[in-house]
Amino acid sequence: MRLSIRTRLTVWYSTVVVAVMVTGAVVGSFAESKLALQRLDVELARSMATLQGVMRTEFSEGMSLEDSAKEASIEVVVPDRTLVLTRADGSILEVWGLPMDRASLPPLDGNDEAATIAGPAGDLRMLSSEVEFAGHRYNAAVIATLAPVRAQTAEMQQAMFAGIVIALIVAAAGGWLIGRQTLRPLTRMAEQARQINEQDPKGRLAAPPVDDELGRLAAAFNGLLDRLASALNLQRQFMADASHELRTPVSVVRTATQVTLASEARSAGEYRESLVIIGEQANRLSRLVDSMFLLSRAEAHGVPLRREFLNLDDILAETARAVRVLAEPRGVMVTTDGEEEVSFTGDDALLRQMMGNLLDNAIRHARTDGRVAAGLERVNGRVVIRITDDGAGVAPADRDRIFDRFVRVGTSDGAGLGLPIARWIAEAHGGTLQLAESRPGCTTFVVTLPADSTPA
Repeated sequence: MRLSIRTRLTVWYSTVVVAVMVTGAVVGSFAESKLALQRLDVELARSMATLQGVMRTEFSEGMSLEDSAKEASIEVVVPDRTLVLTRADGSILEVWGLPMDRASLPPLDGNDEAATIAGPAGDLRMLSSEVEFAGHRYNAAVIATLAPVRAQTAEMQQAMFAGIVIALIVAAAGGWLIGRQTLRPLTRMAEQARQINEQDPKGRLAAPPVDDELGRLAAAFNGLLDRLASALNLQRQFMADASHELRTPVSVVRTATQVTLASEARSAGEYRESLVIIGEQANRLSRLVDSMFLLSRAEAHGVPLRREFLNLDDILAETARAVRVLAEPRGVMVTTDGEEEVSFTGDDALLRQMMGNLLDNAIRHARTDGRVAAGLERVNGRVVIRITDDGAGVAPADRDRIFDRFVRVGTSDGAGLGLPIARWIAEAHGGTLQLAESRPGCTTFVVTLPADSTPA
């Protein structure tokens, strides 16, 4: 079973808190035990100094070792400690203070260092010293039980354990509440996201007012929704425009067919005229469908470029020669000039289509008996193609719209797909297509291609 984010946050938060508390408790317990032992050793050293001081005083007064030991047992009183004096051979002189069986007394090593030893009732801490003064040699020891130290450490450990349990409960409750409060905006955003569908793509997430991770997530998601809504609107607009464009030739074909079949007898000329109309509309439909298919594949990045070494001046001259057939009925003259041997690496078919679309657009908008000029040159390491016509020009309000699909301005009878396709082909080759100038008598489209043909 997959745990929720809130539960995982609570578990991680509680685990970290408990781990820190346990580590602190272990370190604290060890440090307290060591400090308590050091304090006990200091007390033992003070008691030893007091005992030796009394013994020296007694020796200075001329008393014997036995009398000095007896006198010290009376004068030196240390609660909860056992004091021991022995001769140099280890025989006991005096034992007083905390009761202890003489038979269980450990041997005094006299190394002047405190050590922990095992006793009959538990561990002991003993500090012993070998003393020689005024011709007398003896051993002195101060012994203390470790039970109070161990009891103090145990109490501290119990208190820390209780603190860890309380901290665990508080951390779990706090982590749960913090996770709930923190993730509440995420829950609301998930509910809002479920309510957004393709029928009403205008819904957006209510972003938190703070600039944190959730706020940035909501902003990024809203940006994604904006882009998807824009793409959906474009798709719907494309379908509507395509339907509108396809409806006209289909209606013409249907009408011509119905009119022809309305009478049982028709002359050969009438049948031929109907077939000519149907053929023209079929060609128009074919071009329109091919253009829409190309744009759809281009938007889906499904049109790979077949790159090969080309001469753009040859392509431009051949394309101009082909479109002169379209220019002759209107008396439009198509001319080409510019540099020769302009090499380029690109897709031959697409580049021919780009130039053909631009020249066809110029012929449609040129004035009757007018002129269309196509030029090619190198400028600052880039290839520049200029297509100019002498028509009425593009109105300022339409200059940003002419590259949109199905947009037609003036008296054009095209489908409104030539310029969008031409711009896509230019951009696919790493270049640009722009309306450089438009005024009555002069409209110029400029294609700029990189010399190395690096894709955009």
